[in-house]
Amino acid sequence: MDLEINLLRQIDNPKIDQNERARLRCRLAKELEEAGNYEAARSAMDGLWRRAGEFPALEGLDEQTKALVLLRAGTLTGWIGSARQIAGAQETAKDLLTESRVRFEALNNLSGVAEVEIEVAWCYWREGAYDEARVTLCEALTKLSGEDNDLRAVALIRRAIVERMSKRLRDAFSCLTEAAPLVEVSSSHSLKGRLHVELAVVLRNLSVVEKREDYADRALVEYSAASFHFEQAGHTRYCALTENNLGYMLFTLGRFPEAHEHLDRACRIFASLKDNGSVAQVDDTRARALLAQGKNSEAERIIRSAVRIQEKGGEQAFLAEALTTHGTALARLGQVGQARATLQKAIETASLVGDNEKAGLAAITIIEELGEQLSGTEITAIYERAANLLANSQHLETLSRLLACSRQVLSTTRLRKAEFNTANFLYSSPQTGAILRDARRIAESVGAVLITGETGTGKEVLARLIHEWSGRSGKLVAINCGTLTSTLIESQLFGHRKGSFTDAVSDHPGAVREAAGGTLFLDEVAELSSGNQSKLLRLIEYGEIHTVGAPVPEHVDVRIVAATNRDLKAAVDKGRFREDLYYRLSAFHLHLPPLRERTEDIPVLASHFIKQALDATQKHVTFMPEAIEAMKRLPLKGNARELRSLIERTILIAAADSLITAEAVEIVALRQTQTSNFANPWMGCSLQEEVKRFEGELIRRALEAAQGSVVGAARLLGISHQTLSFMLKGRHKALQPTTNLAGKRKRSIIRSS
Repeated sequence: MDLEINLLRQIDNPKIDQNERARLRCRLAKELEEAGNYEAARSAMDGLWRRAGEFPALEGLDEQTKALVLLRAGTLTGWIGSARQIAGAQETAKDLLTESRVRFEALNNLSGVAEVEIEVAWCYWREGAYDEARVTLCEALTKLSGEDNDLRAVALIRRAIVERMSKRLRDAFSCLTEAAPLVEVSSSHSLKGRLHVELAVVLRNLSVVEKREDYADRALVEYSAASFHFEQAGHTRYCALTENNLGYMLFTLGRFPEAHEHLDRACRIFASLKDNGSVAQVDDTRARALLAQGKNSEAERIIRSAVRIQEKGGEQAFLAEALTTHGTALARLGQVGQARATLQKAIETASLVGDNEKAGLAAITIIEELGEQLSGTEITAIYERAANLLANSQHLETLSRLLACSRQVLSTTRLRKAEFNTANFLYSSPQTGAILRDARRIAESVGAVLITGETGTGKEVLARLIHEWSGRSGKLVAINCGTLTSTLIESQLFGHRKGSFTDAVSDHPGAVREAAGGTLFLDEVAELSSGNQSKLLRLIEYGEIHTVGAPVPEHVDVRIVAATNRDLKAAVDKGRFREDLYYRLSAFHLHLPPLRERTEDIPVLASHFIKQALDATQKHVTFMPEAIEAMKRLPLKGNARELRSLIERTILIAAADSLITAEAVEIVALRQTQTSNFANPWMGCSLQEEVKRFEGELIRRALEAAQGSVVGAARLLGISHQTLSFMLKGRHKALQPTTNLAGKRKRSIIRSS
């Protein structure tokens, strides 16, 4: 503080010239910058440089002073840009620093050139370009003489940070060991604090990787030393950084209450400094701690906010870390599609700046958190990418995780190769995966199977998978009982011999004989007549079929898989379906929920339909990833055909090279009419018609919930039953059959006189 006051007095001295005053301002700015007071440092440059993004005023200054002014302006642009998350700030900083370097080189000032290179390296580090940062720091070290101890120590500490972030912990430790004697003779508390805090972080990491508990104890000692020196230097920002690192270490040790106390302090300090970027980093640490505690929802809320902050700046390495944390939280909340997209974005973000370590860690996280939801092909491809990205990793913990993933991939691919070939049943949700696993187990049995679900949910596809997994030698034969008359069904199912039926002129083997040794799939089984139900029951119980005119029953080995979109139990209660047949069929019962109840499957189905439609039309239409994810909010009635039709209609209507955005999908999701498409979401829009359809859908659902009671439905809708009755008699006549109004009302026993 005394030095700053002294510098301010010298700056105000009217006897000094313009160059001397500018150099004093640069010196004061550097002192304030090293204390972490970046805004005060910017103010100290008043008259020379005003704000990040502007070029300094250099008129009338000599070359040495110009170089110093550019150095300070460039350095502060990098720091302020990081704190405020200003997009493009690091590139602007590098441009200013490059101008400074040119002038220092012209003056043959190697110390000045080295200082510029150290700051340029830090701009690369903020962007996550660790290789460029490492090379630039090494170049700076070659230019520094024995008289530049403090600057050399700064370069070594920063190189240690780069190596540590690259997971090269032993290289980082070597750099700090080399820097230690230089720092010991320095009078700078700030420099001493930076050495101790980085040594603490490296020791903390080594304690985990090398299973050294003594390193963890040493790390705590180093953190205490760092806090002491930062307090002595008045470096509030670095005190907060130390608190964040302590919080991280304590949560990894399972000391969560203490960890959150340190993180609270760090957050308060960074917030008071208006350092949004560092607040986001603290939030990332806190979210990881909450995940370790199993508080997934709270972690997701906090890290979502941190990601939004990080996206505004250009610090891609920190953004990749935050995205990985966010993807983990989403995965643990069961939001598979969003988790996959977020982790994929983390890979691409880290890869963009050449940070293979963080990209590889994001890929590993996909396998660890979402492995059960991935197909064999997907999980293998992701593992191969992770292995390539981490080929040069020196981090033993990372390599251990990669090895564990390889075992998981081998186990998963073997299991799914043996159990699952679901190429025709695309899915992503754990719910659907569980149904398929049940189907796989059922396939090994010999009993009948009943598959229920709304039209278009994939019942026949599942039946064919069950046949494929069963390993039966015969083929699958399908009969749709809802499209044939009772007589034709009997003929199609059980066959007939010549002369068995009037006008029959040839033998018909029937589906049962055709499926011998294989599987007979009966779709819409609820439509079977009572006579055919009896024959089907005998086939299931005894393996027998009776053909008209045949003297004895015929034995056939066939597996029955039946499907229906009706409530068979209700049909049994009403006497329309045999109870004994129902129980024989439902011994193995699989229910396929409608698509609206397994929305995680929608993106993978949509991607498949998009590819099919584009291949068929040979058009170039791009669906943004956000648009595909937004399709989960479409008001689909329950089947994939509706989604396919919507996508095909969109691609047919869309102009070449169209871009389908999430906004277009959201508009379609809001609409109730079926004339819209993603290429022209407002096509055929009538607000009156949209409102009427939406109103009708709400009334229909309310009546369902109230079991047809108009009074009950009106109560659910928040209107009077007279109003609802009027609406049902007017613009919603089609819903009247779903009410109990049609029933005759009993006459009151009380008569008016």
